Amino acid sequence: MRHLLVSLLLASGTVLADDLSEANKFLAAQQYDKALPLYTRLANAGNAEAQFRVGEMAWYGDGMRQDLQAAHAWFTKAAAGGSADAREALAALDRRRTRGAEIGYWTRGYRGEDLRSDRFECKMPAVPAVSTSNADVAATRASIEAWQTCYNGFVANFNATAPLAKRIPADVLDMMTPKETERARKHIESVYRTVLTEAQCDVVAVRTAQAAWETATERFVKEENVRMKRKLDVETRLIVDSQRRNNDYAAMNYRGLPPPPSAVRTTK
Repeated sequence: MRHLLVSLLLASGTVLADDLSEANKFLAAQQYDKALPLYTRLANAGNAEAQFRVGEMAWYGDGMRQDLQAAHAWFTKAAAGGSADAREALAALDRRRTRGAEIGYWTRGYRGEDLRSDRFECKMPAVPAVSTSNADVAATRASIEAWQTCYNGFVANFNATAPLAKRIPADVLDMMTPKETERARKHIESVYRTVLTEAQCDVVAVRTAQAAWETATERFVKEENVRMKRKLDVETRLIVDSQRRNNDYAAMNYRGLPPPPSAVRTTK
């Protein structure tokens, strides 16, 4: 009789193992309508792994409406049965109660402020319409170079932090459901596109202003050089004419001739 009882227990254990394996295959294939009945039957029979799986499906809303209270109840049973995964899940659920707002932040509230703040907040350079002095040219170039340095740092940080897992803290990501994680991923990708588009617009604006400034400044320098040359030519002619008159006056005095009218001086 005892031998028969042992045989029946062994057979029952084999059936449970087969059902659990089958349920796991259905879960992996996302065939929740087939996995849930098997897990539920095994969970009601006291199987800790099945209890964890039912709690997980209740948490994630797989094959049923999301029910965090039911998930907590199943995780509690599974943890009591020795499931380490269930204990971790209970801890994550506890975090959701106190830090649930962080999930909302990452799924809809995040605006990429950390990507363009502090040392990555690149203020647009002060580019005048035209520079009329060397000091102004030097100051404008320094302003553009400072912006370029900041922008290069922004790009490096942007590329380094692009993966979703690097934006969301691990303990927050751990308490999200797969659907929430997917929403967060889509939201963050949208934010990234917006930040990148704004940064690219800044580049276009700076380069356009820089090109216009350089063109206007070069034109001013050329015009100023022409004006200065004309002024120098006039001054040179005046000097030459004055020197010529002085030479003529000196020559007339040497010959004993009266000076030209313009050179006559009257004395009192």
